[in-house]
Amino acid sequence: MRANAAELMSRVLMLTGILSLGVLAAGVGRSLTVKSLTVKFLPSAEFTTGGGSIASNVSATQLKQLQQSKTIRSGFAFSQAQLDYFTEVAMGSEYNQQGTPKIRKWSGNIRVQPLGKPTIEDLKTLRTVISEINTLTRGAIQMQLVDRNPNLTIHFVPEVQFSKLEPAYIPVNFGFFVARWDNKGVINRANVLVTTIGVTQKERSHLIREELTQSLGLMRDSYRYADSMFYQSWTDVTRYSELDKALIQMLYLRQIKPGMTTAEALRTLSSVQAKTR
Repeated sequence: MRANAAELMSRVLMLTGILSLGVLAAGVGRSLTVKSLTVKFLPSAEFTTGGGSIASNVSATQLKQLQQSKTIRSGFAFSQAQLDYFTEVAMGSEYNQQGTPKIRKWSGNIRVQPLGKPTIEDLKTLRTVISEINTLTRGAIQMQLVDRNPNLTIHFVPEVQFSKLEPAYIPVNFGFFVARWDNKGVINRANVLVTTIGVTQKERSHLIREELTQSLGLMRDSYRYADSMFYQSWTDVTRYSELDKALIQMLYLRQIKPGMTTAEALRTLSSVQAKTR
């Protein structure tokens, strides 16, 4: 793969838009301008998209950040690093943010249906990630694999087929997700795309974990921590860092409500923390 193509593949593209309730992203009124990453839809429900990234060299500075992130404990005793990272990753979307960034999260059961041609290792990774998410969210949501009636689909297909399976897809990404929510900020549908060609099995395992995790509502990326699942540059990490685990736990605290602003979320996290001391 040529260098310029690789750089294009690594871009993480996220946008927020409006679409007609019950209509997919390709619904009536859709207007897409790639240069400015603007999308127009008929009002009612909202959605965001994001692409995956793979493979990276870690610099000395990034290694130092990696070591620092491993010292941060998950749980209710939130460190400043956890709070800062939470507001960076959980609030809003990466591009084309419209209005005040707010919390978006699922409520209840998430029914995950794998489609296309997943490998045995893909399915193993999917089961592992689902199990870890269920543990970290402590009953706030329950993810499960299903063979019918999904509200989260994950397609294992060549990248050239992505646009057929998701009208909101923006080329070119090896992994991609679209999350949709209601007017209260409750995510009710998501579509995840993972390429079956051009990547190693390890990279596919990374993309499964990354896209599934970001579709939970942790939609932004960051250059802060090289071992994080939300790291902006290319990476093939296949485990959550301790900081990643903390962010998932924080987002799915029952006190953190969909639609909260950054200020409201931070006040709530401070209140929760104070009560546990």
